[in-house]
Amino acid sequence: MKIHHRPDYAQLRKDAYPPIEEQLDALWHAMDRGELPKVEAFYEPIRAVKVSYPKSAR
Repeated sequence: MKIHHRPDYAQLRKDAYPPIEEQLDALWHAMDRGELPKVEAFYEPIRAVKVSYPKSAR
């Protein structure tokens, strides 16, 4: 008889999700594009950093 181990769904999900940094960035950009309502406590501090340190034109 063989015993088959099925991984826990929580670990499978954890391994499959994109990194939290990517998830948060996607949320911020969706708010910035108006696709989601802006949560000011989340949106504004990030916006302030982006304004203070803009991407350099390459």
